[in-house]
Formats: sequence, C-alpha cells, structure tokens
Amino acid sequence: MNGFNAYQYQDLLARSRDLYAHTKYRILLEWLGAEPKPLRILNAGCGSGDLSFLLAEAGHDVMGVDPSREYIELARQTAGALAIPRCTFKVCSIEDLQVSQPYDCVIATDVIEHIRDDVKAVEKLIACARPGGLLMLTVPAGQWLFGFHDESLGHYRRYSIRSLRQTVGRAVVVDRVRYFGFTLIPVCLLYSRILRRAYPLADSGDSKTHPFTSAVLRALLQVDKGLPLPLGTSVLLKGTVPAGRQG
Repeated sequence: MNGFNAYQYQDLLARSRDLYAHTKYRILLEWLGAEPKPLRILNAGCGSGDLSFLLAEAGHDVMGVDPSREYIELARQTAGALAIPRCTFKVCSIEDLQVSQPYDCVIATDVIEHIRDDVKAVEKLIACARPGGLLMLTVPAGQWLFGFHDESLGHYRRYSIRSLRQTVGRAVVVDRVRYFGFTLIPVCLLYSRILRRAYPLADSGDSKTHPFTSAVLRALLQVDKGLPLPLGTSVLLKGTVPAGRQG
C-alpha cells in the first residue's frame, strides 16, 4: 500500500510554516506535559514528521510510520538536516503494523478520516499501546464543512466530538476531548465549500512574506488554543487504555 497523495504532499512541504497544524501539535504536547519522560511514542501516519520532531525535542523517543515512501523520505531528510535525535521512521501502514513491545503513547493526527473502516483502524492503534498507555487523535471536524479540501486529501468523513467518541468506543477512557479552530470556520467554508480551492493557511502563516496576515492568524489560533468552543474545524482527543486490558 502506498498512501502518496500529490495534494497532501504539497501540504506536507509547507507543514513547517503551517501555524494551524503546529498550534494543534502544541495542544497535544501540553496534554503530554504531565507524563513522565521519556515516553516511547508511536506516531502513526506521521507524514513529513513535524510532530515527531516536536515530540523528540520534548524528550520522547518516537517511531514515525506512514504508508507513503515519499513522506517517510521527506521526514528522514528533514531529521538528518536538522540533526534531530530520538526519531526513527519506517514505511508501514496502520493495517500492517507489527509491534513487539507496546508503546507508552500512540498518536495519529489527521489520519483515521483517510481510512474507510476507522473503527478497525482505531482498534489497531489501541492494540499498539500498553495497558495504561495513551491514545491521542486529531481529526477534521464538522461533516457540514466537507468540501474540496477533504475530497482532495481522500477523506471519507469529518467528525464531531460525539462521533469521535463513538469511533473510539469503550476501549479507552477519554480523558480530554475538545474542538479547535472555531475562528477558522469561515475560511474553511469559503475556500473548501464555496471557492473550492486549497486553504491559504500555510502561506498565510509565513511571517517573512505575510507579516500582517501571519500575526492575525497567530492571534486567532491562540484564542482557539486557550478557549475551547462548541464548534471547530478539528477535534482533539486524549484517552487512556485501561490498565486491566490484556495485550
């Protein structure tokens, strides 16, 4: 299986400038802040590796996997160029994952919406975590926002807090769940549903070429980060695998 998608690859090339993605990553890092270090973390569907790098810089040991050789090569090149330790990358799909030693934490950011049977995918992710370990997910929110961006990326669906809880089921105890991106709903509607064009968020977040726009975007995202609201463009979830689960 090769998960390469040309539209997604262009998105990954700009990921280091994507304030939206990196603000989501910072929320996940804050949720991990109270956990002991280093954690052994599996980043499933790691793409270009940006979140893996942040996790490694925070002191964790990270294995990033993705079915696309092109994405993994991009992650390896960046890790080598930046001399980032504690990160390894492997070409592998969630379906084909074989874990000899369960991980302390399994993370999948914007992954399960690409998989037809998302329940089965989540079950596989949970099986990769040790009893008492963590599962962290992010997914696009609001089926009513489904449009050009989702079609171009090969999404099957978007989620609500309720539907993500249902997807996870009772296999984990949900510790935290929230929406993110309320202030960007108009952008999502305009570009994905009405104009049917790619989002401008990555380029808009480049402070060198768009200083004013990036400052405004950064301010809006900080509001979203600090003030969870009842709607958004993403759902974020952190859960704990019950300690009594048999691996």
